[in-house]
Amino acid sequence: MGVNDLQSRLFHCVRVRLSLANTVKPFIYCAAVLLGCFAASAQTQSFAPGQLAVLRAGNGDINLRLKQAPIFVDQFDPTKFNEAPTLSVAIPTNGPKALFFNGHAATEGNLTRSADHRLLAFAGYAGVNLLQTPGVPSQISIPRGFGTLGAAADSFTLVYDSNTWYDSANPRGVATDGDGSFWGCGNLHGTTYYNPKTAPVPFEFKTLLNTRAIKIVNQTLYASLNTADGQDTEDAGGIYSYVSGATPQPLPKDAGCTMSLVVASAPGYKKTAGFDLNSAGTIAYMADTVAGIQKYVKTGSEWKFAYNFKIPQVIPDDQNNGEGCFGVTVDFSGANPVIYATTTEGWGGANSNRVVRITDTGAASVVTTIAQAMSTNIVFRGIEFTPEAASTTAAK
Repeated sequence: MGVNDLQSRLFHCVRVRLSLANTVKPFIYCAAVLLGCFAASAQTQSFAPGQLAVLRAGNGDINLRLKQAPIFVDQFDPTKFNEAPTLSVAIPTNGPKALFFNGHAATEGNLTRSADHRLLAFAGYAGVNLLQTPGVPSQISIPRGFGTLGAAADSFTLVYDSNTWYDSANPRGVATDGDGSFWGCGNLHGTTYYNPKTAPVPFEFKTLLNTRAIKIVNQTLYASLNTADGQDTEDAGGIYSYVSGATPQPLPKDAGCTMSLVVASAPGYKKTAGFDLNSAGTIAYMADTVAGIQKYVKTGSEWKFAYNFKIPQVIPDDQNNGEGCFGVTVDFSGANPVIYATTTEGWGGANSNRVVRITDTGAASVVTTIAQAMSTNIVFRGIEFTPEAASTTAAK
């Protein structure tokens, strides 16, 4: 029996035993240990192209309320319900390459794929072991940092860690062109730029102080704000690009760059997190953490709100964190866009959240679950498509 077969059986057992309240904790602990072994075995494997990569916080044993969680990148088949990840890569949480984030925070854990599709990128806290310094990590003087993971499961690289990266703030995510440039998002420091050759000390763009998510689409960097982020400066929530004066800066590298609104979130949708756009710049989706996923369509020069996908709930209302989504990525290759997202229900309530799929055929499109977190101490956050091997990318 292979590693993935064993993973599938173990995840199935965990799902069954979660209903047995008196035996859950010791069983989850054993499951976490075994999953760690599986993750180690997976280090010689590679991500399969065209699959989903989901950034997960928690191993089922460590309480997410401790505010520091081990992290994993899970691979899921986008076409069906997954009893377990088809591949799970554990990111080091101890030693010189350690990286973790706060799985209990509502804003951390974004995942992006590089502009050349070779790398996944994500941010967190680094330079110390997990729980070495207890407490809310954003309030502790420990280094922040970010890393990348390529197609090979053993290719994790801690790219940067220092107190100069989102000091005293939440490092929410990072995007990269795959050629040495990195753009971070977070609170207090807005968008921050790093390049080991040209900007070895990260600097902030002179712009808004909060960014929720960030990604590169068609060689252009975008970031999202929610309504509260722009209140003080009277800027709208939504998706932004970068400019220098009136000149667009697709991949900004000048500290004087500012942000320019591309798609404003519709009234009533104030909790924007993740987002995605098609390469033509005519369709956009925004994840709202309490409302669902909103679609916007550009006609001529004007963006208009089309409709909202409300996420059907699977746990009791009094145990629910939110009815929306956090991360979102979209397959625009077919006649109907296919949306993949991580939901926000749970987070320490009854069961935790899900990965869902929506084939956009209209406002009444069906929301299908393709993965379900097995424990209140596991949460799915950022979502992207799997990284591609360098040879595959070069062939394109």
